Amino acid sequence: MPKRHICPNGCNANFTTVAHIMQEWEVDTEGEFVKVTEECLQVSYPPRDDNIWTCVKCGAEGKIQES
Repeated sequence: MPKRHICPNGCNANFTTVAHIMQEWEVDTEGEFVKVTEECLQVSYPPRDDNIWTCVKCGAEGKIQES
């Protein structure tokens, strides 16, 4: 069954959560970061249900609703 994340305050808004991505960096001769040259080469781990999902409107932690 698909899961949905909902705001407990009924905001019906989006959420912020963590995803792991691979970036391409420019580095110096010692491997120290200089700048990002490619924001997202690949998504290593997309957002997971056990992450904290924070409502962008009110800041509440989202709850999982089984569909």
